[in-house]
Amino acid sequence: MLFSEKMKLADMMLASSKLLYVFPRFGVRLGFGEKSVSDICSELEISMPLFLQVCNVYTNPDYLPEIDDLRRIELPELIAYLRNSHSDYLKLRIANLRSKIMKVANGCDKNCSMLLKFFDGYVNEVVKHFSYEEKTVFPYVEKLVAHGPQAEYNIGIYEKNHTDIEEKLDDLKNILIKYVPESDQSVQREALRELFLFEEDLNRHALIEDRILVPLVMELEKGDGRYGK
Repeated sequence: MLFSEKMKLADMMLASSKLLYVFPRFGVRLGFGEKSVSDICSELEISMPLFLQVCNVYTNPDYLPEIDDLRRIELPELIAYLRNSHSDYLKLRIANLRSKIMKVANGCDKNCSMLLKFFDGYVNEVVKHFSYEEKTVFPYVEKLVAHGPQAEYNIGIYEKNHTDIEEKLDDLKNILIKYVPESDQSVQREALRELFLFEEDLNRHALIEDRILVPLVMELEKGDGRYGK
């Protein structure tokens, strides 16, 4: 099911609980009553084309937006959303995940140091990945919007190096499943559940970049004046 501007936000969330992660990144808080997509986008000055495409890509992994629909999205608004997503991951999601991993580590006496080592290594990879986007990719896109094609970079470089950092969670999950004795079932299972949810969330975040950001930037790099028309 694809979402539309007339749908109520409550119905969207009931259709896909995954939107609990997406809505706050647009500044949409729970308690929106009977408001529709059109209502909330008008009230909060959110780009409705961007909101709908992000929600549709995030909740439907097989959905591939049409380029004509993507052209209705302003790149600066997309970059703002992606920056909000990074902030959410770094300030909230990773901190929450760390607290659950620490509870497991504090309750076990075997392989705890290995568990924390792999977790810290994974977090470093996430930070490095986001830092590259924040310091290289996003400024490039902003320059591209303002001044046209830039000789020193292109989105193809980013696409080739856009690795799936969520795959690095596999070692961490394997340690929790195979090598850390379960001293407290509820604590360890909650940590694993959070790891799986975090992995899925990052997968969907990468899809938004691959299926919205990359094709939009490629259109703009053509320099044929079609983007945004």
